[in-house]
Amino acid sequence: MSMNINQKYSQFYKGSEPLKSYGSENGLIQKKDTLVKYEFNTVDDQGNKVMDKMTKEEALSAMKEVSAQYGGNVMVMFSGDGLSALADSIKEQHTKGVWNLTEEEAAREKRNAEFQKEIVHLENTHRIFIPNIQTNQKLYGSLENAKEEVVRAATGIIKNYLMPHQVGEISEKERTDQIAFGMEQAKYLAENYLDKEHGADFISAMETIAKYGLNGVMDKDGKVTYDIEMGYVVGSSSLADKSRAREYLKQQAPDLYQEIEELNQKILNKDNKERWGAKFIEIHRKAEKVLNASGVFGKSFYEQERERYNIWSEKIDNTTLPDTFHGVSYMDLPSFSESMKGQSSLSEAWMREQTARLMKWLEIDV
Repeated sequence: MSMNINQKYSQFYKGSEPLKSYGSENGLIQKKDTLVKYEFNTVDDQGNKVMDKMTKEEALSAMKEVSAQYGGNVMVMFSGDGLSALADSIKEQHTKGVWNLTEEEAAREKRNAEFQKEIVHLENTHRIFIPNIQTNQKLYGSLENAKEEVVRAATGIIKNYLMPHQVGEISEKERTDQIAFGMEQAKYLAENYLDKEHGADFISAMETIAKYGLNGVMDKDGKVTYDIEMGYVVGSSSLADKSRAREYLKQQAPDLYQEIEELNQKILNKDNKERWGAKFIEIHRKAEKVLNASGVFGKSFYEQERERYNIWSEKIDNTTLPDTFHGVSYMDLPSFSESMKGQSSLSEAWMREQTARLMKWLEIDV
């Protein structure tokens, strides 16, 4: 596999949170007060491959090494498609049942079952970040009072249908129909799990995300890349993305650019021979003067950036959402699934699988 099983696992760490109640001081299950999350996905958020799927043995070894870093008060939660071989093995053993096991095997199975309580094999266990600040804010604002399984379902819809990074060997028509399918699932969530106001905001955010998806570019290997601008800083008229400012300074004021780079390096190296505060402010003022000065076509850097952002924003606004499905019923999942049959390039088998996936995200018993 691509990942060395003995390397540090920091890239798979997804954060921690306090546990209010798990176990007891004197109970059979040791009391735990902290939940730590690790997600072993084969691709990162940009669709780049970071590892192969682990074998069952490799997965168990990795989980053991990670868990060993923490004390007995910590519960470690594992997820991600990189652990699918282990998840499938557990599911297979569960299906077979334990009635034919020896006493020793049954005891081992019981210990394993306790261990599995600390492992969650679910998709979408951490929230996706939408690169555009305003869209991201609207999406999670609409989900502020929603149950976690609804947030997880929304994340799944975005990652798998609206903005997937890897779609495999499918046509543009199929990709467009999958985006349309994802929007129908979003409407189902809004109808059944959100109030009217939050539901309207949710659909508005998801429609914008779908437009980002429709403007994505798919290469011959099925990898999709997206051009999404960060937008404006919250409560400000300034654009958040400053990456092009550095390149502009490098071209227009190379000496100042070099001075900025050297100062940044000294600060990073914690070179405290001088007090850098006043110097930093002085250089920042010089940079702002260059960025605000008239440049190409008589426009400042900031004016050019706002113009470029407005062109991008207009392109997104003018993107037409696919009108693939008609007469869809959102009353319940069986009606929802049945009402979409025969209206797209998507096979009925594929649509059934995705509906089952939605049920899993929403924790509905199949």
